[in-house]
Amino acid sequence: MSDSLKPSMPAYDRYVLVCTGKNCTRHGEGLALYEALKTKLKQRGLVDGNIKIKRSQVHCFGVCTGGPLLCVQPDGVWYYAVDDEKLDTIIEQHLVGGKPVAEWVFHE
Repeated sequence: MSDSLKPSMPAYDRYVLVCTGKNCTRHGEGLALYEALKTKLKQRGLVDGNIKIKRSQVHCFGVCTGGPLLCVQPDGVWYYAVDDEKLDTIIEQHLVGGKPVAEWVFHE
């Protein structure tokens, strides 16, 4: 038996996973998107406000095309070719409004 303590996690409304691997984008666009997401979530009060969003980076989703890729859980919605402008729309319509932006979804 292990003496490890059972971990606990704060309750989040959604988790946003961003691929920062080198196969999705060649010039670090995934990592830049991940950092931009941090700033945008803080600016909108979505880190510790009424709506709580947790962001995490993932090394590889195994898709390797169409990046930067972003996945919203627990909704199971996958976005492709996410740039700064699309990120703003995804935050407002999906993360805040609860409605995925269908035109940028490649998998559900």
